[in-house]
Amino acid sequence: MAMIKRHWLLCLVLMVVLAISSWWLLNGRQGEKKDIPVVKADDRILAEGIVYPVHYAELSMPVEGTIGEILIKEGDNVVAGQPIIRLVREDYQERVGSDRSNVAGAVAAVEQARVNVADAERELQRQQRLENAGAATRQKIEQAQMEVERKRAALTQAQADVSAREGKVSESQKVLDKAEIRAPINGTVVFLDVKVGEHAATGKVLVRIADESGWEVRSDDLTELAIAKVKLGDAVNLTFDGIPGVDIPGKIKFIRSYGEKKRGDMTYTVFIAPEQWDDRLRWNMTAQIAISPSE
Repeated sequence: MAMIKRHWLLCLVLMVVLAISSWWLLNGRQGEKKDIPVVKADDRILAEGIVYPVHYAELSMPVEGTIGEILIKEGDNVVAGQPIIRLVREDYQERVGSDRSNVAGAVAAVEQARVNVADAERELQRQQRLENAGAATRQKIEQAQMEVERKRAALTQAQADVSAREGKVSESQKVLDKAEIRAPINGTVVFLDVKVGEHAATGKVLVRIADESGWEVRSDDLTELAIAKVKLGDAVNLTFDGIPGVDIPGKIKFIRSYGEKKRGDMTYTVFIAPEQWDDRLRWNMTAQIAISPSE
């Protein structure tokens, strides 16, 4: 009988323990859940971009030649139209002078051709008067007419030669003008990669000029899936690898409509206008971009 009582007592204790444990599991964990803050999903679009001046120029020589003069240095401020680099110009100047001399010779030839035409016409008129007086043959008249036509054709050719030679002068002058680079914008020389005496190949960038009064960030890192969510005016947050702690707000100011195949994806370029700037930032620095789509 005592054994049965102890058995029932043990069962009762176990039941109480199970009841308390169940209550704690149901109510205690629910309490814990109430203390956990709700985490909102980050729907920002992340990308990488590059810092650019809004206005800049990358300059190369349009004609090949030897560098004769460098009129600026890195860090200089320049104004639009200011000469920057000149090639050795003697050869180009000699070509212009030679072509102008050829024009002068061609003009003299035209004047002589006009004299020849006038002489031939006077001879024709003389032969016609002789024919009227019965002192010239028809053969003489025809020969005089043919001579007039030949002299007139020579005059036309001489005039065409003048035009052709004047065209060569114009071309050689244009080449001479291209032997000098001038600044197309106001700005600062931020890159200079040439020395006097070096050969300048056409197309090689020798000088970069930046208008440092305005900057932007460009990114070609947005795939076609991401760009569909982005609109003009969307808010952007910019951070920079080179300057930790710099955090600049901005907005999408332009979206290029044309996509390009890059890194295996079709990507689109966006231009971001910062709302403020940090003077430590430089052209080609890397920016981390977080775009907050308006929808």
